[in-house]
Amino acid sequence: MFRRGFYMETIFHTSDYVVFFGLLLAVMAVGLWVGRKDGDSTQNYFLAGKDAPWWAVAGSIFGSNVSANHMAGMMAVGFGAGFAISHLEITAIAGLLLLCYFFLPVYRKLHIFTLSEYLAKRFDDRSRVAYSVIMIVIIVLVMMLPAFYLGSRAVNVLLVDKSEIEQAQYSSRLERGTIDTEEEPEHKWQQKIQQVKARLDAIHIATEAHPLVEKTYQAAWAELYPGERQISLDSAEKTVVAERKELREEWKKSKRVEIDRSLYIWGILIMALVTGAYTIVGGLRAVIITDVIQSALILLGMLIVAWCTFNHVDIGGWSGMMELDRLYTETGDMLPAATRGIDLMHLYKPSDDPRYPWTGMLSGLLVLHIYYWGANQFIVQRALAARSLKDARAGIITAGFFKLLIPFVSIGTGIAAYYLFQKQMPGVHLAADTAFPMLVREVVAPLAIPGLVGLVAAGLIGAILSSVDSMMNSAATLITFDGYKRYVNPKASEEQLVKLGKIIIGVLVLGSAGLTILIFDPNTDKPFLIYVIENQSKLVAGIVAAFLLGMLWKGATPTGGFVAIITGVVVSFGLPVLYQSVAAGDGTMAKEMLRWLGPELNTFHTVFVAFVCALLANLIASKLSQHDEGKSKFTFTGLNIIKPADLQHFGMKLIGSLLIFTMLAVLMTANILAPASAGILAAIWTFMMFLDSLFKVILAAAVKGRAYSLLREDRFWAGLLASCAMFMMYYFK
Repeated sequence: MFRRGFYMETIFHTSDYVVFFGLLLAVMAVGLWVGRKDGDSTQNYFLAGKDAPWWAVAGSIFGSNVSANHMAGMMAVGFGAGFAISHLEITAIAGLLLLCYFFLPVYRKLHIFTLSEYLAKRFDDRSRVAYSVIMIVIIVLVMMLPAFYLGSRAVNVLLVDKSEIEQAQYSSRLERGTIDTEEEPEHKWQQKIQQVKARLDAIHIATEAHPLVEKTYQAAWAELYPGERQISLDSAEKTVVAERKELREEWKKSKRVEIDRSLYIWGILIMALVTGAYTIVGGLRAVIITDVIQSALILLGMLIVAWCTFNHVDIGGWSGMMELDRLYTETGDMLPAATRGIDLMHLYKPSDDPRYPWTGMLSGLLVLHIYYWGANQFIVQRALAARSLKDARAGIITAGFFKLLIPFVSIGTGIAAYYLFQKQMPGVHLAADTAFPMLVREVVAPLAIPGLVGLVAAGLIGAILSSVDSMMNSAATLITFDGYKRYVNPKASEEQLVKLGKIIIGVLVLGSAGLTILIFDPNTDKPFLIYVIENQSKLVAGIVAAFLLGMLWKGATPTGGFVAIITGVVVSFGLPVLYQSVAAGDGTMAKEMLRWLGPELNTFHTVFVAFVCALLANLIASKLSQHDEGKSKFTFTGLNIIKPADLQHFGMKLIGSLLIFTMLAVLMTANILAPASAGILAAIWTFMMFLDSLFKVILAAAVKGRAYSLLREDRFWAGLLASCAMFMMYYFK
C-alpha cells in the first residue's frame, strides 16, 4: 500500500477505547460472576439449571442468532444483493413457531440435554452419532470460524488509517480521468500511484500497437525498455507479462481499503480470550446472561448506524432510498454513476437468479429454517434451559419480533450504504463485508460524540461473542454426552463431565481461532454469510427429514432415520455436479433447465431436492426394515402432546392457508390486488388461524361469567408475529 507516513489517523479516540474495552471487560466480568457456582452439576453447567426466565431466553436466542450474521453480514448482503436476503428473517418466523409448538414440547417432555438424544430414542445410535458429527462440523468449521473472521475484520476496518481511504478515492478518481495529471501531486504517495497508472497504460498501448509476436515484439520492447538490448520473444514476453501482473496487483490494492494482517490476528485472539474465559467458567448460565447484555448492545449499535445512515443528507430517509432505487428500476433511466440504482428493493428475484431465486427462498430456505430453529443444538439449547414451556415460548416469540427489525435496521441500511458510497466514493472498491464498519467511519464518527464509536464497536463485538459462546457450549455438550459419556465413560460423575466440558470449550476456542487465522483472508471480497449458507446447507437436509418423519410418522424405523441423514448429505454434494453435466447438454431438457434454473443449481434449490430425496429414502428404508414398536411412541401423538384429530385439523388449516396465500400472490402479480392489500388480507387470515383454537377458551370463560384476556396467551402473540411476517412477504413483493 502507498502510505503517507507512520502516524495513523483513526476514528477511535480515548473515550471510544474506554467505552469499548470497558464494556468488553464488563461483559466478561458479569459472565464470570453469574456462572461462578454452576460447575457443580451438568444440568447447571450445560442447561443453566433449567430456570432461565422468558426474557433471558429471548435475549439469548436473539443474541445467538443475530451475531455478526446480521449486524455486519446481513448488511453486507443488503449492500451487494439487496432486500431479497430479507427472506432469511421474514420466513424464519415459520421456523421459530415450529420450534414453539412442534419441536420444543417433544424435547422438553423427554428431558434431554442434546437433540441427538432424541434421535437415539426415536431411532438408534447411528443417527445420534451422525447428527453429533454433522453438528460439530457446522458449529466449529461453518459458524465459529467466520464469526471470528468477520468480527476482527470489521473492528480493524474502524482502525484503518484515514490516508488509506483517501488513497483509494484518489486512485479511483485517477482511473476515471477526473484528476489532472499535468499538475504536480501534493504528496509522494499520489506521485507513486500516478506512476503505476502511467506505466500500466504504457504497457497496454505498446502491446496493442505492437503485439508480442515474432514480427512486432521488438518494437514493443524498444518502446517499453529504451536502451535495453534486444532479447528473444520468449524472454520479452515473460518480462512484460510479469511486470504487468505486478503492476495490476499494485493498482488493484491502491483502489481498495485493506486490513493489516497482524492487527487482524490480534483481534481474533482477543475475542477468543474474552469469550473463552466466561464460557469455560460459567457454562450456559453465563452464556445466557451475557447474551442478554450483548443483545441490547447489538440492537443499540444497529439502531445508531441505521439512524445516522438514513438521516444522512445524501439518503434522505427510507423514502429517499426507495426513490433512488425507483428512479432506475421503474423509469429505466441510467442515472449518473454516483447514484445509479441496481434494483435492490425487491423481495423476489427470478427463478434462475444465481443467489436468491424466489423458488428457492420459498422451498429450500424453509428447510434450512426448520433445521436452524427446530433441530439445531446451539439454538434449541437456550429454549431447553427455560424454567417452563410457557417461558420458552414467550422468549422465542419475543426474539421473533426483534428479528423482524433486521430487514430495516440491517439489510435496509446496507442498501442505503450502497447508494451513499456510490455517491461519496464513486469507483472505490469496497468489499461487502466492510459496509458496516465503513458506515461507522463515514456517518457515525463525524457526529463527534465521545464514546459513540466505541459503543457501536462494542455492539459488534458483542454480536460475535454472543454467538461464539453459544456455539462453544453446545459443541461441548454434544461431545461430552454423545461421545465421552456414551462411549468412553458411561459411569462418569457430574464433576468429571463438567470438567471435560470446560476442557473441550478451551480446545474449541483455541482451535477455531487458529484455523480462522490460517484459512480466512481478512481482505477477501466474498461475503461471509454466503460461505455460511452454502456450506451449512450441504449437511442439514437429511437431518430435517429424520426429525420431521420421526415426530410425525410412527412407521419410521431406525434404519430409515439413519439413511435419511446420509442421503441428505450425499445428494447435497452430488446434485450440483449432476445438474451441471445435464445442463451443459444440447437437449430440450437442458434448455428448459437453463431457462428456469440457470447454468448452476442454486443452493436453496439443492437443499430442497436433497430434503425430498431424504424423505423418500426414509420412507423406502423404513418399509424395507424392521419396525420397532417401542421407538414409535416417541412421536408427536405417541407422547400425547397432541391428539391425532387435532394434528389432522392443523394439517387441513395449513393446506387451506397455503391455497389462500397462493391465490393472493396470483392476484397481486396480475395487478388485481395492490401489494399492501394482499399483505393485509394475508395477515388477517394468518391471525385468524392462530386465534381459532382460543375461541373455545374464550367461550368457556364467558359461560362462567369470567373475563378473559387474550393478551395472556402466547398463541395471540404468535399469531401477531406470523401476521406481521406475512404482511411483509406481500408488501415488499
